Amino acid sequence: MCARLESEFDSSRISPRVLRRIDDAETLYLACSGGADSVLALLVVYSRLVELDRLDRLAVLHFNHGLRGAASDGDASFVQSLCSDLDVHCVDGRAEESDTGKITNEESAREARFAFFREATGASEAGPVCIVSGHHADDVVESMLIRLSRGAGLQGLSAPRELSKAGGGLEFVRPLLDFGRAEIHDVLRTVGGLWREDESNQSDANYRARLRKGAIPSWEDAADRPIRRGVGLSRRLLAEDAEALEYCAEQAWSLACQGERRLSRASVSGLPTALQRRLLDRLAGKDFLSAQTMDLALKALEGQEALKIQISAGSLLTLGDDDISVANNCPVENDSNWAPFYLPIGTRAFLPDGSKLSCDKVFAVKELLGSFELGSNQDAEKVYLSSLGNSSERLYVRRKLPGDAFKPRGKSSPKKLKNLFIDRKIAAESRGKLPVFECETGGIVWVPGLPPAAERSLELDTYAALRLTYER
Repeated sequence: MCARLESEFDSSRISPRVLRRIDDAETLYLACSGGADSVLALLVVYSRLVELDRLDRLAVLHFNHGLRGAASDGDASFVQSLCSDLDVHCVDGRAEESDTGKITNEESAREARFAFFREATGASEAGPVCIVSGHHADDVVESMLIRLSRGAGLQGLSAPRELSKAGGGLEFVRPLLDFGRAEIHDVLRTVGGLWREDESNQSDANYRARLRKGAIPSWEDAADRPIRRGVGLSRRLLAEDAEALEYCAEQAWSLACQGERRLSRASVSGLPTALQRRLLDRLAGKDFLSAQTMDLALKALEGQEALKIQISAGSLLTLGDDDISVANNCPVENDSNWAPFYLPIGTRAFLPDGSKLSCDKVFAVKELLGSFELGSNQDAEKVYLSSLGNSSERLYVRRKLPGDAFKPRGKSSPKKLKNLFIDRKIAAESRGKLPVFECETGGIVWVPGLPPAAERSLELDTYAALRLTYER
């Protein structure tokens, strides 16, 4: 199989710097799900290391998310058997049964997988590890459309990159970005390679799969040229621009930095907005700036205004006359008097008392329903609601108003919040601090501590859901 690969696979289309990274890595890991893309990536890397007589440097990583029962176990067995045939060491892991219910979308699955990668390889910022993945040209097209629809800058639109860092010491290398899915399948069939198909990739509950089955074929029909080649070129150009901006931001940081978490405001104010955004992100570090906070900070810079805003519990971003700083361990204000605001889906916000709110769209709802009994949401901290669909991109968050009422799940008619709080034995001093979530078209959908709105309850045929969280 590997002997025939050399004549069927055009390795000259792999980026030279990708090949150099593969050749130079002291220990090389390859993430293999059992799908066609990661199987071909394994065969390509295997053949190259055999040629270099350095096969002992290679190990395969497989993570079983445990979401598809016997099919997931079959993937794991397939990868183990393939590695045994190639005489390559395989390190496999499996999500704990208690954790599978937390893997509800592509992002949470990636977080679980990356956590396994770090644990299995001993990766750290001090000792980074190199992991080869099988991302390909179709992934580039799908990722760009997904990120365009959610609003992304150069970093998002240039992903997945040939070389990238994921934090925690993980460095990813992607040799197949110039090859499409159909081409990968053809190569494997020609050389006699086998792979596993993930049926969930065809589910309409999966945003990526819906693009793959509907939007992208329609785009191809309307286009006058191959879209993968054009999108791939755009990704490369955007990646080049992103790298240039990162270089400029590094230079700007060295000129503006006045301490660990302090910048000269005069130095930052004269910069283009793209560089200001990068410096503010770097200044915030792990405290993270939400989209709303970033917009407020950029407007304050443009308008030469002062600003003080809480970006996480105990951390304040301050734009003063002379400097911009982030201070930790600040006393949290016990303040229930805050202005209403919009919370876009996919973002989070902090209230003056340090409470954190977030709103995310999640899929795999059938699996989600299987992880808890319908109606057993932890209403004080987290609820899942039927999606508001494409009619809304954000929720409205406000304080409780006199006369507020809604119909929570389990009630036959609307009830006043005051009476619902009493029924739930929520302390009077806490009631005014609780946020009230509304959809844009009006109507309360949730107040922490109470069940969500009855008309937003999850059903078995719900393909997507909103996850609202409230952390004190």
